[in-house]
Amino acid sequence: MNIKLDKHTPDNLASLFVLLMEEGITPNQMMAGIVRLASDTRELEGTIVSVDCLQFLLDAMPVDNSAVGVTEYISSLAAEGVSTLMLLDALGFACYVRGLFDSASIIRLTYQRLQADKIISQMLRD
Repeated sequence: MNIKLDKHTPDNLASLFVLLMEEGITPNQMMAGIVRLASDTRELEGTIVSVDCLQFLLDAMPVDNSAVGVTEYISSLAAEGVSTLMLLDALGFACYVRGLFDSASIIRLTYQRLQADKIISQMLRD
């Protein structure tokens, strides 16, 4: 498996997630912030299968709310123009770099499905 960041995802976001993991923050703890950002911004609203994709991801990687500061910080990145898809892309990459291949695969699959869903839903609306 060779995971690369999407051209829209800032490299520093993936670097941040790698550093957080090196300090003991788990992908599940970071997922809390990502889910909160997705909920707060309603970015995925109006897409066809987004809820199912996120439900699958959350079943495989249950959210851990024990890192409140990390959750707050990640969810605040919406103000900087960071999207749910960027966060999932960066988290999948960080998991891959840290050798968490199962998590990287699940996150990457979710990212790809949500990205495709967003494009298809937009085409159907147009």
